[in-house]
Amino acid sequence: MEISLEHNKSLKELTTLQVGGTAQQYVVVRSEQELDTAVTYANKENISITILGGGSNVLVAQAGIQGLVIHMKIAGIESKVQGDVVMLTVGAGEALDEVVQYTVDNGYWGIENLSHIPGFVGAAPVQNVGAYGREVQEVVESVRVYNIQEQKFEMLTAAECLFGYRDSLFKKEDGKKYIVVAVTFILTTVVTPCLTYRDLKDRFIEEDVTLPEIREAVIEIRSKKFPDWKTVGTAGSFFKNPVIPEKKFEELSVKYPDLPSFPAGDGLVKVPLGWVLDKVLHLKGEGTEKVGTYKGQALVLINRGDATADEIKLFADTLIQKVYDEIGVKVEWEVTKLGF
Repeated sequence: MEISLEHNKSLKELTTLQVGGTAQQYVVVRSEQELDTAVTYANKENISITILGGGSNVLVAQAGIQGLVIHMKIAGIESKVQGDVVMLTVGAGEALDEVVQYTVDNGYWGIENLSHIPGFVGAAPVQNVGAYGREVQEVVESVRVYNIQEQKFEMLTAAECLFGYRDSLFKKEDGKKYIVVAVTFILTTVVTPCLTYRDLKDRFIEEDVTLPEIREAVIEIRSKKFPDWKTVGTAGSFFKNPVIPEKKFEELSVKYPDLPSFPAGDGLVKVPLGWVLDKVLHLKGEGTEKVGTYKGQALVLINRGDATADEIKLFADTLIQKVYDEIGVKVEWEVTKLGF
């Protein structure tokens, strides 16, 4: 099977931050056969492979990406219902929000809280995507992957994916040999709303709620806190919320009594970075002429127009340093750097 290679392909239009250089070589894959051919080519030429999905959680370097960029477009949705259990297998190139809509339309509970998140399904297990009380790890049954080194398809169980907070096997050195091809979610037809998130809990006092109502509520909440990625240059939440020891949180609580926290297990708590950036550093809606934090959520960085990748990186790193200088907590990027 032949593949259609492009050279010096601009990646700016393929990312929601709307910045970045070119791919030295670029190919779209729409089937497992095309993926196998593309990887075989890269291995034969001894060039690096970079996977691009929906482009919603990446910052592409201004200098571009060397080697071969594989744009994942493998589609397909297949559901198998046994009793009240639904096994939903989805191609990595499907848009996550469209899949959520599909589950809502069909009465499948489990990922409705992930409504209105940009990007493709393939990134969901990589990032362990989560929002409004749900994380993908709770509903992933297995992940079909392609092993670049051995050039074969494999199946990984949820346990083998080593999920953590915005983390997984695929972000570790051992997991970088895998390309996510499809994800199988285990959902249910039983009414099981997850209303632990405060805004949802306040909105739905009773648990007598429908899937469309939850999806509508999540979309409304997100629309107030996040810019429209289709019109504004953004990568959504740019940083991970820091997870710190309880003792450190107690120290911070003395100085900032209103500092929120969420249990993270093993003597750790998660602190909402957006609150720190807003209430402590007063940086919500602030920035330079080209890049800044969003007026509705300080955790979100936006390209205000013609910003370069270097300018966004510098601004992000500056925020990280300000947080450390003020509260002594190290913050990590949630967005993935490509080509740096």
